[in-house]
Amino acid sequence: MPPHIPGTITAASLRRTEPLWKTNDTLAQKQGPRNTVYWTTGERYQGEWSDNKKHGKGTVVYKNGDKYEGAWAGDMRHGLGTLWIFREGKYVVRYNGEWRDDQPTGHGTFFEENGDTYEGDWLNGRRHGKGRAVYGGRPIDGFGGDVYEGNWQDDMKHGPGTMMYANGDIFEGHWAADQKHGPGTFFHMSKGKRYDGEWADGTAKCGSYSEVHAPPPGTLGSLPPIELKQADAVLAGAKKALMGQ
Repeated sequence: MPPHIPGTITAASLRRTEPLWKTNDTLAQKQGPRNTVYWTTGERYQGEWSDNKKHGKGTVVYKNGDKYEGAWAGDMRHGLGTLWIFREGKYVVRYNGEWRDDQPTGHGTFFEENGDTYEGDWLNGRRHGKGRAVYGGRPIDGFGGDVYEGNWQDDMKHGPGTMMYANGDIFEGHWAADQKHGPGTFFHMSKGKRYDGEWADGTAKCGSYSEVHAPPPGTLGSLPPIELKQADAVLAGAKKALMGQ
């Protein structure tokens, strides 16, 4: 039997115990920082690897041009990261914050395409916990729009919360499934009135109005003052009735 010379092809070497692709893949295991890796799906990744999976810091550019920059663990977005949306030749931030198992979870800020924003708690990609949403206003302070601050559950306003409307009105109370529900107070600031009552599915069911502050004379919608027209005569009559007892 001829001696085995390393590097030569033999019958034994031709009888592979595993497919060729698997052998080559083992030789190409990615570990640590790597240059850009391209997929046939059109995606590409540049960053750190562990056991042939995206792990550590890295950036993925998706097929549609969107990209994610941040932390990875076990091939999933995990940790702090930013998702960018590619629109009309430029990148805009869609979400910036914490991720867990490829979903926004923890604290983060979401930017809608229409300009609305939400900053607060997330769970599995949905608003959940405490947060602040700005609708139609300036993101930094809500100027010019409606602002909600309070509790969220499963991507909806749920629990105690306050809605500050662009016209100055304010609602403080309970919410359920994105609607006013339960005890609450609605301040009609332009009219100087407040409504304290119970709400169900966004509709006031019972309650009472009172003045928030004394409105200027003639203000439309203000409550009229209630007083006795002849207070002195009424008081004198009451005293006379008591003395006659």
